[in-house]
Amino acid sequence: MENGRIISLIGGIILIVSAFLPFYYFVDGIYSIFEITLAVLTNFTDNTVMQNFLLQVNPSYGMAAMILALIVAGFFLLFIGGLLAIFKKAGGSVAGPAGMIVLTIAVFLYARNFFIGLLAIGFYIGWIGAIICIIGGAISSDKDKTKVNVSVNQQQNVTTGAPTYLTNQTSNVPQSSGAKFCNQCGHQNKIETSFCVNCGNRL
Repeated sequence: MENGRIISLIGGIILIVSAFLPFYYFVDGIYSIFEITLAVLTNFTDNTVMQNFLLQVNPSYGMAAMILALIVAGFFLLFIGGLLAIFKKAGGSVAGPAGMIVLTIAVFLYARNFFIGLLAIGFYIGWIGAIICIIGGAISSDKDKTKVNVSVNQQQNVTTGAPTYLTNQTSNVPQSSGAKFCNQCGHQNKIETSFCVNCGNRL
């Protein structure tokens, strides 16, 4: 297994694990992104619960809904990015970091300038996994480009040899343009001759 693939695999595992670790302080305690996402999805159809939940997140329903939407989207990006990094080469180098960016924006909107004090171990491990996935994706991409360039160069350097030209000659083609051939005896005469010098036949 190549180095880039191994690095992406490690990064993908870290991304998935980070989603289930304590991520940051939210509402009344420190929760993982999975726990927050599960709470949102299981109570999504219960208006009373969701209204209370939104008010605890932010006095503005619109801002609270945006924060929760970012957290849910960040969880799925983090989880899917981890799976892509594990099963598909360099797949998590986009989804994983994108998920961490979304989750960082969510906690910033939630606590503004005080968000650093709310962060837990899952947040830092998530960023470590995202960076590892980026490195693994970059290494894999460079190796793929090298393989393509080598393949193209090999195709360009293949020598097929000089083409062979075959010329078909028939007995009716004259060997010299400055001569006349007698149609009776086949003797070659000069171009200005009217009679064959061999048999006297008229040319």
